[in-house]
Amino acid sequence: MPRTMPTQPARPDYSDRYSSPDFAVHEHGQCDDGSFIRSYVPARPYRDTDGRMKAVVYLHGFCLGAAEIYQSHLVHLARQGYHVFFPSYQRGFCRYGDSLPTTMGDLTQALFRPFPISPRGWLGSAIASVAGAYGRAQLTDAPVDTYLFGHSLGGLFALSWPAYAVEKVPAGLMPRQVIAANPIPDSESLIPTPIRITGRIIGAYADRVDIIETGGALRVPVAILHGAGDILVPPKAWERPLGAIASAEKRLYLSQSDSHGAPPLVADHIQAGVDTSFIPDVMAMMSVGGVAREDNLNWRYIWHALDQVIRYGARADQLQFDMGAWSDGVPVKPVI
Repeated sequence: MPRTMPTQPARPDYSDRYSSPDFAVHEHGQCDDGSFIRSYVPARPYRDTDGRMKAVVYLHGFCLGAAEIYQSHLVHLARQGYHVFFPSYQRGFCRYGDSLPTTMGDLTQALFRPFPISPRGWLGSAIASVAGAYGRAQLTDAPVDTYLFGHSLGGLFALSWPAYAVEKVPAGLMPRQVIAANPIPDSESLIPTPIRITGRIIGAYADRVDIIETGGALRVPVAILHGAGDILVPPKAWERPLGAIASAEKRLYLSQSDSHGAPPLVADHIQAGVDTSFIPDVMAMMSVGGVAREDNLNWRYIWHALDQVIRYGARADQLQFDMGAWSDGVPVKPVI
């Protein structure tokens, strides 16, 4: 008989921290102009011992503007009583289409509109839509701490937020800490190769965002959650850019792939995502560096990092991770 493969650790029981199981989702703006945003508003906002509420700005990856890609993480945060703002800052792809042709059309809009490509325009759209939603939630004059989380291109934008958002948002929207999952070091890193090659010839880029230029404004604690199996942005791509971040309280963490059991854990570029069913798995492997499904890398790495910082007051450069064990007792490969 074939050997039964061990299974992943079970999803943690979060019931003791879901102080606001009910929440509302508000949508504002237009998908076609990059102003669309989803706001997750808890029915019972969490307050810490000082009476301060918590807000999370959640910035998606390149052409990954549909909240479904990260939905269970967004819900996990909202149920803890946090205000969560998810801006779809690229035009076109704000939700899953009802067919593959529709979805591909939306993705094409997200990639090419506007042209030439303007990463600073995308970041500006995110800043503007979040500032508007923050005001509608009546947080402008409230006691609230804001944390930034971003994945891939959104990770770069989270790290660059202090450089571009200062004087454009209320003081409360400047981050207390920043966590970036598999961030790209500059905005041209993940533009598809044919566009990158021709871009320097025909002017595909209107501008760029580069951590080498923006990192000097980042002075709060920073965590970069990378993956050893990320082939789109190898960890070594951050050797020089990490030094450009002004904060002395910064650390790069590295998850490891683990094929001891089934399904295996793949520490790839899309490890922060939970659902890439908007395209076939083969296309997801080619375009976003993997197939996203909610698993142990979400619960005990990506999600746990943000939980430590917001819920338990940990500093982003001093995080601890226990990845649990496979069902046969073998420990999951640790975060390094």
